[in-house]
Amino acid sequence: MILTRRGFVAASAAALSLRALPPGKSRVGLVHSTHPRLSKPLSGDHPLDYQAVREMVWKAIEYGRPAAGSLEAKIKPGSWVVVKPNMCFLRAQAPYRPGDVTDHRVLRAVIEYVARNSRAKRITIAEGGSYRSVTDPLTDNVVTQNGARVDARDFDWGPDEFPGVGGSFGSILKEFAGQFPGKAFDYVDLSYDPVRDSSGQPARIPVPTRNGVGAFGARKEYFITNTIRNCDFLIDMPVAKVHEQCGITACFKNYVGTGPRITYTRERSFTNSGLHDDYSVDNRIDPFIADLAAFHPPDYNVVDVIRGLQYSEHNNRQPDQMVRSNLVLASEDTVAADAVAAKLLGFNGADIDYLRMGAARGLGTYDWNRIEVTGDEPDRFARKWAKARTWYARCNRQWRVTRDPASEGVRWTAHTTSGDRLDLSAAAGGGAAGYAAAATVRADGARKGFLWLGLAGKATVELNGARIMEEEGLTRFRVGQYQQPVELRPGENRLVFRVQPANDRAWLLTAGTSSAGSVTASRGRISPGVRPGVVVIVLQRKQRMRTARKFRGAEPRRIKEKWFSAGCRCGPNPGVRAPRERGTNLSPVRCWCAGAFLCPLRGRTRGIRQSRVSHAAHLLFLFFLCISAPLRLPGGEMGVASSPAGIC
Repeated sequence: MILTRRGFVAASAAALSLRALPPGKSRVGLVHSTHPRLSKPLSGDHPLDYQAVREMVWKAIEYGRPAAGSLEAKIKPGSWVVVKPNMCFLRAQAPYRPGDVTDHRVLRAVIEYVARNSRAKRITIAEGGSYRSVTDPLTDNVVTQNGARVDARDFDWGPDEFPGVGGSFGSILKEFAGQFPGKAFDYVDLSYDPVRDSSGQPARIPVPTRNGVGAFGARKEYFITNTIRNCDFLIDMPVAKVHEQCGITACFKNYVGTGPRITYTRERSFTNSGLHDDYSVDNRIDPFIADLAAFHPPDYNVVDVIRGLQYSEHNNRQPDQMVRSNLVLASEDTVAADAVAAKLLGFNGADIDYLRMGAARGLGTYDWNRIEVTGDEPDRFARKWAKARTWYARCNRQWRVTRDPASEGVRWTAHTTSGDRLDLSAAAGGGAAGYAAAATVRADGARKGFLWLGLAGKATVELNGARIMEEEGLTRFRVGQYQQPVELRPGENRLVFRVQPANDRAWLLTAGTSSAGSVTASRGRISPGVRPGVVVIVLQRKQRMRTARKFRGAEPRRIKEKWFSAGCRCGPNPGVRAPRERGTNLSPVRCWCAGAFLCPLRGRTRGIRQSRVSHAAHLLFLFFLCISAPLRLPGGEMGVASSPAGIC
């Protein structure tokens, strides 16, 4: 027998998938449509049919098998299995576009796998989207189709949205009920499924403590759903895409749909806005995402990376928003699954706050030294998706602080924040005329970048003993409020911030950016009970930027005058929204930061926010890359610093 190259690759992959997992490692299965062990490999831009997607899903489950040996072995006989897709919107709703929801072919393939191979007794599709049930007496935020009111169970997606799988959830469940008469198949709308108290009212449930870690959110008790809480086995089935508030949406973010909307919505809406308003910390939604997952962490995860959205998690009407990747990944390690999904989308898992929170709870690892990806190699398919303009990476959390800036650093108090901000008064133990805070950044070589500083008060900044910055913040406190070019030396770099309060406030928010990545946040346990004020170190990567497609071939000076003159602090009318140019989707908006960047349109200028077109014309979106690195705090204590490093 002659062994061909394809046969050799397939045999090697098979051998690798069957070997024992090294101790302490998490396994993630990753399959691309070109995978050589598929019966019919297809190109990366192929639209795929159900047979192709089913084989990809089943192969990913085989590669990403749990410690029990297989997915079916982990599901106990007689179990109630719940599959939770991401189905926030239906096609008839304006925010929807292809890539916004979990592919029905992936959902169907997982249900078929569980029904065919396991001894589960009941299989349920559970989701709570931004549309009212047909049984809800209220008539706002409803969806109609062919003149009739519908919800996720009844909405017919037609034959073209997911080739090879048409119809609705209801039709899929009815078909499987006929094929597997010994099993029950049903749908639960999580929006109407809250846990209730003895009086019948929705009950707030405390976040369970896991691995010694309690709640991260601003509130410690949540409305949750009976189905997620009480099912025997939960399979998390998100679609991977960019998210404006937490970087990416995948396994953890999918838990927002487990919050019963009837308890969190506001009048004349049907969203989980109450979660965002009441549970966010430092304007981040990561804490309540991590908290919701603590009530019943996924027993297994299958992530749809066939199609997804860049720039934003929902339709922004840009022609290049939908990205086709033709990938499926599977793992029982929820943190590792999201870390691999983040890598495929061009993010660093260490930058994403909720992954660190999940790891602190013992739900998995984002450390690539402890993740083994079987099947296809993620580096082959990782791409830099356009990130949301509103998102920035996790900022510094470990500090040494003092109310006596003249004292020796070894006497400063160690302090860990639960959010991006450092309130110096609270951290140092009371009010004072001045404060100081210090952190140490380790660089793997000489690096150039920017120090981003949000400030309430007057501050001087020292890097390795040299004063590099002096600013006074009397206006709105924000990320990137001040930006300073810096040069890091190889090894350890010590940053010291000396702050005098303004209006009884002394807040810092610092973030660091570097040319090849820089520092990340603490490896240690996050302190969930502390809610301080503000410090961020951001090192912004200084790199040649690609020109936006919208601008290719245009003359730079004319573009500058046409698009950017009205909305930037550099221009004649700072902070004022310019009228949208006729026939375009571009509209300059308020200047977002006062830092200097290299801009292909204007040379050295300040940054601008604009509509979601591209991250090329200016550094339109904050891209951060965090690389874990040891941090030696003043006094010799070892930890890890957090510096989002910008990348374009």
